[in-house]
Amino acid sequence: MSETWTIGELAEHAARALRDGAAAAGHSANGRVRDVPGERLIRWYTTIGLLDPPLTRRGRIARYGRRHLLQLVAVKRMQAAGHSIAEIQTALTGATDHTLEQASGLNGSLPRPGPAPAAAGGGERARFWAERPGSPPEVSAAGAAEPGPAAGVVTGVRLGDGVRLVLDGRRALSDEDVQAVLAAAGPLLAVLEERKLT
Repeated sequence: MSETWTIGELAEHAARALRDGAAAAGHSANGRVRDVPGERLIRWYTTIGLLDPPLTRRGRIARYGRRHLLQLVAVKRMQAAGHSIAEIQTALTGATDHTLEQASGLNGSLPRPGPAPAAAGGGERARFWAERPGSPPEVSAAGAAEPGPAAGVVTGVRLGDGVRLVLDGRRALSDEDVQAVLAAAGPLLAVLEERKLT
């Protein structure tokens, strides 16, 4: 099995890739989004489906791989280019690794899995479990605050343009669950369209 990263290591590698990419391009982020992803933001992106679930989990330690880094950097680069979270979800849902490499700009320049360099300041890692969930340290490209993760497991299914079903559940949805929900959503989508709510 290939080496993997903890969530903190993933955040550090993504931050470095984003800094290196901005320096190479000769510009900085547009100021409307936080350009350095933190652990809370990574968890929120996973909750809303922008990042795949962790590869493995041992107790409280989740492990992430190459695809997660590609997803995270692609999301942040698209936000910096002015795309909304909804647009990014649409563009990257089900994206191949090749597509993610192109969107992230990390073609062949990924860091090797393993320990990330210590964060500046050398302080201890934040105790995420001691913090109350709330808004992520982020605003959308439109300037509106994005909602933070709720307590418990929250999953979402995109039913159509502008329509997302959010579930507070006990487990992640399987592909069969998603297909069943999409099949049952037809009448609801028809009512929403008829009432011009989408």
